[in-house]
Formats: sequence, structure tokens, C-alpha cells
Amino acid sequence: MGDEGRKGAGGADGGGKAGYRASDVRDYVQSLYDWLNQDEGILYGSPDKAVSKVQVCWMADVAAIRNALSIGADMIVGHESLCYPHDVLNTGGVKDFMSWKTNHARLRLLGGADITFMRAHGTLDRFCVYDDFAGMLGLERTFRDPKDFSRTVFDVPPITYGEMIAKVKAATGMARLRATNGDRGRAVRRVGLPWGGLGLLGNCAYMQKLAALGCDLFIAGETCNYGFRFAVDAGIDMIETGHEISENPGMRRFAETLKSALPGLEVAFYENLPEWDTV
Repeated sequence: MGDEGRKGAGGADGGGKAGYRASDVRDYVQSLYDWLNQDEGILYGSPDKAVSKVQVCWMADVAAIRNALSIGADMIVGHESLCYPHDVLNTGGVKDFMSWKTNHARLRLLGGADITFMRAHGTLDRFCVYDDFAGMLGLERTFRDPKDFSRTVFDVPPITYGEMIAKVKAATGMARLRATNGDRGRAVRRVGLPWGGLGLLGNCAYMQKLAALGCDLFIAGETCNYGFRFAVDAGIDMIETGHEISENPGMRRFAETLKSALPGLEVAFYENLPEWDTV
């Protein structure tokens, strides 16, 4: 893309208009808890990249990268993996993964526009993503393990399962969602939140942790057939919102936090929408 799509870019020899580099954004995220997890950090591009505008989003998919191009962003901070298989940029993997059509489409766009990508995953889960999912749902924490922010339950005022489904629809703005076929008149008393992808089969140990805390309802981000059956056989109903639906609110708040932390840096939030519909 030519210079017309890069109006916010800084020069190669200095910082962006506010004097920042990609490493400054990374260092701010790291400062939240004094470390970054193994799957986080700058995974594409140079830490020395001059940065004037950052786009924050849940996932740097093709649509998100194209939006970054359109607004002249120098850097993207995404919550999820850039490439497939999951975390392949951290762990290695099959030799041909960069030629996979999905990965090639994303990397070609980033490389062509010289956009640096950083992943901020577990750090932001702990900082804002989990709490903002609960906040969107209007839940007030009853118990939280001080050593494990995600070992949390929410006791709710008298409400039925059917009423909770309607509440989740209203909170998320979703006209339709997936939910277990439980008794809609059953009383719900304690809720657990397998946010993001923690309702999936591979994360059933997390759901078991919530089950052991006495939850009778899960409100999940993303789940699957196995996840639904795990919940049902444990006597727990589950409502699915969507991976991005559950994590967009926290990423939006992080964008505002980053803007305040690095004065003069332009920060834009891009909202990833679900790529499916019921037909």
C-alpha cells in the first residue's frame, strides 16, 4: 500500500509523532504485572518500529488488518494468535504453516504495510478481559481466589434459567445464541464464566474447577459439543455467547487505558464481529 494509506506512520529513524516505538507498547503491557506470558509479546515486526497509531482488537484477522491499513496504524495489539495452528509463532510447528492460505493472507497484509503485531493474551485476561465480561453481564463477584483471578463465582438474585437467557441476550445484543436444553423454569443461584475459549473441550479442567465451586450455570464465551455435554452431565446448564463477544469489552477498555498510559499515541479499537449466523 502506498503512502496514502499510511498517514499516521512515523519515520524510520525516529519514533512516531509522539516519539514511541513498538517496544514502548510492549513494555507498558509488561508493566501491568512485571512480566509477559510465554505466548505474548511482539510476534511480527520489529520492536524498534516507530509507532504513532495502534489498533487494538480481539484478533488480527484479515478484516481487522485491512481496517488497520485504512486508518494508518503502525501496530496492532491483538488478544488472540496471529497464525494457525494456535501459538505456532511461539512453539514452532509444521514447516509449511506460513503458506497456509489463512496465515499467508494475514502475513502478506502486515508485511506489505510494515505493521508490527503484538499479542497481549493472559496479561489482559487478568487485567480487564475477564472482569469486563462479568461487568457486561451485570454480575457481581461473590468469591474470587486471591491467587487465581479466574477461580471466581457469582451468586445471583432469584432468577430462572429462561430469564437468565433473556438477560444474556439483552446484555450482548444477540438476538440468538446457543444454550443447553435445560428446564427454563429452573432456579439459577450460582454462575461461573468460562470466558473466551474456556468452555471448549480442551479447557474442561477449567469448567471442572467452576463446577467444584458449586456453579449451576455457565455463561461461556465459546464452547463446543463436547463442552455442552461436559456441563450437562455435571448437572450444569450453559449459555454460549461467543469468543469475541466475551472479550471485546475488555479489549475496548484496554485501548482506552493504553491511550492514557502513553500520551500522544493514537489508539483505535476495532470490534471483531462473529463470522457465523444461524441459517
